[in-house]
Parts: sequence; structure tokens; C-alpha cells
Amino acid sequence: MATDDPTPIDDPWIIEAELHVPGMTVQVGSYDWAQTAETTQSVSEYILSMLMSPRHRFSQGVYDTEGGDGAYVDIGDMLLVPAGIPLRSRTSGGPIRFVRCCYEATRFEALTGLGDLLTPDILKHCLDIRDARLHEAMMRLAHEVLAPGFNVEALAEGLGIAIAIDLARHIRAIDPEPEMIAGGLAPWQLRRAQEMFRSENLSLNRVAQACKLSVSHFARAFKGSTGIPPHQWVMTTRIEMARGLLTNSAAPLAEIAGMCGFADQSHFNRHFKRIWRVTPSRYLRMVA
Repeated sequence: MATDDPTPIDDPWIIEAELHVPGMTVQVGSYDWAQTAETTQSVSEYILSMLMSPRHRFSQGVYDTEGGDGAYVDIGDMLLVPAGIPLRSRTSGGPIRFVRCCYEATRFEALTGLGDLLTPDILKHCLDIRDARLHEAMMRLAHEVLAPGFNVEALAEGLGIAIAIDLARHIRAIDPEPEMIAGGLAPWQLRRAQEMFRSENLSLNRVAQACKLSVSHFARAFKGSTGIPPHQWVMTTRIEMARGLLTNSAAPLAEIAGMCGFADQSHFNRHFKRIWRVTPSRYLRMVA
């Protein structure tokens, strides 16, 4: 059953609420990384974690695996810590809030069949998992744990299964050398496109011209390199920018909408709710 009373684990970990279902535990909590430090985490479960607050200014990690190069890579909003594979991480420090799914190893492996697919090259991508379906499902799980509704255990178990399978599909789609994907953008084209999309509200035609491609060719190649179409990438990036402003700025929603490239507050609300399943104002109350 879900529990609502904040329960201290080992300070600075705080579990606000959790729900146990067969083969999985879902937790919503917080962690206050008081100062810059390097830690090593080794677990017996598969843990998929997603931030519900802005990430640290600086956060990097590396899996300790045989055959790995030991190079740190940036940690994103969602990451996987596999059972039995130590994760070393370092960060600028500060409080974060998270939702995470802790799968029993046998249950996770039966659902995903990943096994030997988690090679050192693939694992690098597991420190920054970007998948809209996973984000939506994890946020919905957080809602259910914090405010349980009718038959919450059955719903959470179903969401947990869907998340494991979608994660397995996401990992199977990873190319360990994404810059070599046939039909994708060249590295300089991808960098230029992302920089242009971030800096201004530019048309697809303008960005395609800068990459010396037709619009249709650019759209196909961009999806080949990132896994999502240009429009979806732009909207996801704007929402992530807005999410940071919501929790670090006192600006009105209409002003945040304009700062992030949305036509108006209604446009902003619609796209934010599509990705996070709650309105910006509701999200702000959740993470406050």
C-alpha cells in the first residue's frame, strides 16, 4: 500500500511516499547532496529514476564495468542503475526530488530480456534517457503514489510493466555510435540545428538551409540522429527550459511561456500538460 508520511531513510535521503507491487517498489522522495562529492552506488535491483525538480548545475556519472573507458558523461533527468553494476557519480550538490521504480532483478530481466545488451557503450546512454512515453508514465506513477486512487496497486503494476518494456525498446534502439547512423545528420549539422532551435524560434526551413539540406531530408535525418522529429525535440526542449524556470523563478506563467518560445500561455499549458500530464501551475504546486 502507499504510505504518505515522510520517512527518513539514511540522511540525506527522504522517502515521502512509496507503493509496493509484485516485483517492484515505486518511491517519491528527495535527496540533499549537501556538498560537491563523489559517491559510488551499487544496488541489487534495477532502479529507474526521474527528476521531478531541476537537475544539479553539474552532474556526471560513469558505470564501473569491465571494458569501460572510465570516462564520465553528463547525467540527465532520467537514468537507469542496473543491478550489480556500480555507478560512480559526482555533482555540484544541492537538493533534488525524484520518482523511481525499483525492480527486482529477476522481474526486470524477465520483462526486458536485456541481459548482455547492457554493454559499456550502451550504458553511457542510460545516464541520460530521453523518452516522452517514459517521462509521462513515470510522472503518472508519481501522482498515484502521492495521491492513491481506486485500485492503485493494479494500475501501478500495469504502469511498471509498461515502463520496463518501453525502456527495453528505448535501449534496443540505441546505437552505441549515433553519429554513424545511416541517413542521420553529420555531427556539425546536428550541433548547428540544436543550437539554432535553442536560440531562436526559427522555422524548419531556416534550420534545414543552414544544414544545407532540403526540409524533408533534414526532418528525416534529424529523427535518425535524435530518435524524434524536429518539432517534438523543440517542444520537449522548451518544456524542459520552462520546468527549470517554474521552480527557480517568480515570473508569471505568461512571461515564462514567452521566454521559452510559446505563442501564449494557452499554447504553453497545452504542450506542458501533453508531456507532464499536469498543468504548469499544478506542477509548480507539486514540486514546491
